[in-house]
Amino acid sequence: MKIDDNIAKKYNLTEEEISLTMRGYAPLTVRANEFFLKEGDICNYIGFVIKGLLRSFIYDDYANEITSDFFPENTLIISFDSFNNRVPSKENIKAIENSELMVISYEKQKELYDKIPAWNLICRDLADYKSREMIERANRFQTMSATERYQTFCNEHPDILQRTTLGSIASYIGVDIATLSRIRKKK
Repeated sequence: MKIDDNIAKKYNLTEEEISLTMRGYAPLTVRANEFFLKEGDICNYIGFVIKGLLRSFIYDDYANEITSDFFPENTLIISFDSFNNRVPSKENIKAIENSELMVISYEKQKELYDKIPAWNLICRDLADYKSREMIERANRFQTMSATERYQTFCNEHPDILQRTTLGSIASYIGVDIATLSRIRKKK
């Protein structure tokens, strides 16, 4: 793992700051069906997916898993509220495939905030980006049909289609498995 050149340039990170950042990360393997984070635990790590696929989900009132996000290669994994506010997580994050991550602990991240002021801005911008993603997803639920949401998912995440269950995809786009099956038959 290395810091993207665009990020380094945008935030004016020096070689020393990049090196200090990279020393804060450690490798972590999460096997298929193992948890990166369980509901009720405090999120102590931010992860970057090198290889593999994970997903976040909650349980509804009927103990059904509702997928809220997927984390393929080159994405960050974090439960923002739990990590930043040190409160129990309301979500689970579980590996779909054997996954290799680079992780940084809460303590190491705090050190980066103190030693490299740009990290405060980087993390604020990341939170803003994730907030915009959530707003866009909420808008899709309000303005798009189930078929349109599925087509959008297929266009934006073609790699995930072959790597996860239809049940996970159905819950992510807000339909039951029977509805997703009907949508797929029409294609």
